This record gives sequence, structure tokens and C-alpha cells, in this order.
Amino acid sequence: MILKSSKDILGDYILCNHCLGRQFGKISRSTNERRGEVIRTLLISLYPDISSNFFNQKPCYLCDNIFERTEDILKDLSPDFEFFTFHVGTKIPEEILIQEKKMKDMFGLDYQESIKQELNRELGKIVSTVLGKEFKREKEDVTILVHPYSSKFEYIINPLFIYGRYNKLLRGIPQTKWFCRKCKGKGCVKCSGTGKMYDESVEELISKIFLKETRGTDSAFHGAGREDIDVLMLGNGRPFVLEIKSPKIRDIDLQRLEAEVNQINEGKVKISNLRFVEREVVEKIKNTNLKKIYMAEIDAYLTQEEKEKIESFFLERTIHQKTPKRVLHRRADKTRIRKVYKVRTFRENNSSLEIYCDGGLYIKELISSDEERTYPSVTELLGKNIKCISLDVISIEEKV
Repeated sequence: MILKSSKDILGDYILCNHCLGRQFGKISRSTNERRGEVIRTLLISLYPDISSNFFNQKPCYLCDNIFERTEDILKDLSPDFEFFTFHVGTKIPEEILIQEKKMKDMFGLDYQESIKQELNRELGKIVSTVLGKEFKREKEDVTILVHPYSSKFEYIINPLFIYGRYNKLLRGIPQTKWFCRKCKGKGCVKCSGTGKMYDESVEELISKIFLKETRGTDSAFHGAGREDIDVLMLGNGRPFVLEIKSPKIRDIDLQRLEAEVNQINEGKVKISNLRFVEREVVEKIKNTNLKKIYMAEIDAYLTQEEKEKIESFFLERTIHQKTPKRVLHRRADKTRIRKVYKVRTFRENNSSLEIYCDGGLYIKELISSDEERTYPSVTELLGKNIKCISLDVISIEEKV
């Protein structure tokens, strides 16, 4: 089958050994060039009076003998950034892809490998040798997109992902940068030209040093939930992943940078447990419901009977909670079902509640009822209006 199809093809077209062997590239593990050479040799020995196309390999109808120029194509490859693993992609002119498809259909070449696949592989071998980097098919540091017919290059530098935990030690700092609602970040009188609602955020306090160290173009901050701007994040800290986009430096000392961030932001933000992770961890921390422990100070004096009533009632209690009115302008109005596992009141302090519950439960509304949008609530249970006047997250379960 291979010899007959090859004879028919070479009767009409001039092909180099790479492109001849590639028409049957999915049949055996040999290189396309070697396969094409064997096919051509067999055909010449079997058919002495064969067409001159069987001998002549120039110019190749499909590739214009591009495989003879691979090393020359890459001679100007000189990336100005740090990376350890790479993948190669190629941009093939449309007319070549059309010719390849035409040949496949004309001769029924079900085992044809595309020119794109072979060029990716061959160019990858050369890049690995010349630059001393590891070729990877996925999760690579950079994708080098080669335009082989014009000897141009594009570099797609993949992000760097750093996992850690943060503590927020000062109230009044949002987790992420809030753009000014009036100018949407452009800068106006309302925001004093900053484009932001608040001067600082946890995201900015952490990312600034990492962007400088990696020479990245931008960053994204992915937290496992978020606390309100007036809530402290204490205890073991909140999990986060800092994504550095297009970093030019990847080999960074996380322990040194952790210490630097903590020193510069002492009394505001502290980070810990830094490590490099893959992109999948971002989705994991955003979609995993981590249980939390809160400490809430309320504006009411609780009697011993009320304390016991709260602790008994909110033991393994399911809560139905509509989106709080205070965040309806930026959150969908829907009912969330969460669980409170335990509430502990303090004998020495009549106005503090320690609440162990599912992540995503709005604690302020669990206390106030938010005009019955949360039920049951402490307000409903005790039959009197109670508000949360201070709230801290004191623990988030270790799961990520």
C-alpha cells in the first residue's frame, strides 16, 4: 500500500524525503526522513525506468525543502528572558497547508502527519541543543512560535504561579485593587487621579516586590475567598496564588522575598508558606469550600441563658442566605445554603461569638438577619436586633 501510493504521488509531484515519509508518518516509529529515504530506494530498485521525480527532491512541492534550512532558521534565536522548559509551535503559510490537504484527499493518505507537527519536533530538537533547555509538550515556561518561512519568532511566556497564605493585620485594606467607580481606573477628581478607591490592597502590597524581582508585565491575585475590607485575616492565613504574567526571571528565592514582603509591610500584611505551583491550583483554591473560624464582636450583652441558647441552636445548623443587601450591587441575588458547625460564646466576654462554619457564609448577616434575608440568624433566635461591630477570621482549614 505504501509503495503503490508513493509511486502514484511521485509520478505527479516532487517531494523531499521528509515530506514523502511524512505521508505515512503515523504507521511506524522511524523518522519521516529515514522512512522517505527507504521508500524512495525501494521504488528505484523495483522500477528502473521510473520518472525523474523519483530522484529529484528539489524543489519539494510541499515544503520547498524547509527541512534543509532548520538550523539556519534558528540562527538568530536569542530570547532575552529566563526559562528552563519550552515548547515549539510553527506558523505555516496557508498555501502549504492547502497543498498538504489536497494531497491527502487525492491519494487517500489516512496516515499522513502534518508538516506542522514535524517542523515543531525538528525545530524543538535544535532549540534544545542550542539553548540547553528542556522540551516539554505541556506546562512549559515558554512557547516559541517560529515563522520558518520568514525566520521570525514570537515568545509566549507562560505565567509563574506562587502559592502562599496571607494575614491581614490592619482594617481598611481590601484584598484586591478596587478601581474607582466613577472613572473605572482612568483617574479623576473623586479618586485624586489614582484610579483606585483605596490607596493600598493586599494584592498590591504583596505583588509589587514579586513583579520587580521577576520583571513581569502584570500580576493577578487569586484568593481562597475574601474578607471584607474591615475584617482582619488572622491565624494561619488565607490561601492565595499570585500569578506573575510574562516573567523574565523565573528562578527567584521565595524565602528571601517572603521575608522582604513581611518586613516592608509590617503591621499590615504578612505572608507565609510560599511555594511554586501549577495553574490548576488557582482553580482548586477558588472552587474548594474551605471551612473557617470567625471571631465576631456584637453590640449586645448576652445573658447566660442566651449564650446557651445560641450554642445549642447553632450546632450543625443549616443556614439559608440570600445575597446580602450591602453587596447586591456587585453580586448575583441568589440563595446560598451553608452550614454552621459550632458557635462558642465566651464567659468572660458577653459580646463575642466564635463561629465555625462553611466558607462563603456571610457572618455579619448571620448575626443581624439582614432584614430576614438570612435565616435562621442570631437576631431571629433571640428576638432582638443584634449587629456585628467587629469581625476577624481566625482560622481557615488547611486543605490546599
